[in-house]
Amino acid sequence: MKKQEAFNMESLDKRMIDLKLKKGDMTEKYLAKYLSTLPDLAGQAEEIPADLDRKRSAKG
Repeated sequence: MKKQEAFNMESLDKRMIDLKLKKGDMTEKYLAKYLSTLPDLAGQAEEIPADLDRKRSAKG
């Protein structure tokens, strides 16, 4: 396994993390340890209304 401390976790998205886990470049234990250091920001979340029933206008 490669040296895990070299990962810049802030630049990795879910796909890259999944790939590193599959390749064995990162362990589940390392990922869990990193995730446990992140702050809980759920209280700062905002609801964003979305109008999903809106119909597209016909282009013509």
